[in-house]
Amino acid sequence: MSQNTAPQPPADRVETGPTAGHNAGHSDQQLPVNRVRIRHASDVTSSALLLTVAQAATLLAVSHWTVRGWIDCGKLPSVRLPGGRLLRVERSAVDALIAASRMSA
Repeated sequence: MSQNTAPQPPADRVETGPTAGHNAGHSDQQLPVNRVRIRHASDVTSSALLLTVAQAATLLAVSHWTVRGWIDCGKLPSVRLPGGRLLRVERSAVDALIAASRMSA
């Protein structure tokens, strides 16, 4: 008897714009993505206190797997944010690692 249909807006309220109806505005447009891809080390601002693993890898010119390995062995300290999944590296730790590498070279 009852079909699964989406609730309809009141007759005096019509939805328009990119949120109107199912798949509205999706035909030829790409949806905005909330991720920021770092393509070059200069894209990471010096004011950023916490960096993602990918951002730290870009600054150090290594892969993110190398940064993860350095974190796992204690060479690069990291911060795990609440929730347990988000791993960040302090910018000062990256700078200290670079400075230490210059001293030993």
